[in-house]
Amino acid sequence: MSVILKSTNIIKTRLGLEENGRVQKFLTNTCAIHMDKYVPFDTGTTAETVVINKQANGPGVADDRVTYQTPYAKIIYKGVRGGKDINYHTDKHPQAGPYWDRRMVSAEIDKVIKEVEKYIKIGGK
Repeated sequence: MSVILKSTNIIKTRLGLEENGRVQKFLTNTCAIHMDKYVPFDTGTTAETVVINKQANGPGVADDRVTYQTPYAKIIYKGVRGGKDINYHTDKHPQAGPYWDRRMVSAEIDKVIKEVEKYIKIGGK
């Protein structure tokens, strides 16, 4: 008896697990949604300029990126301006602060994993 197996690439594609596939896009989008409450919010400009699934510095698509497109996003991300720590407004986003991606991962990675697992189980649709 012989068994013919499909290529792992075909299986990955069918499940949406290939590079830049459906699951990667879902994961990136889910992370952006969960990160939002950790992004400093004064006027809302930074939080509202989030770009998902595009490279920040050029053409093409990179489905593993969440980019905030304000000129000062890097400064508030690092939490330091002119050598002094930034005092964030926390009335609208109480959990806001520097390195908001790390804050989200620390607090919510289990939720993100469960959402991605559920997405995969229902067929990535």
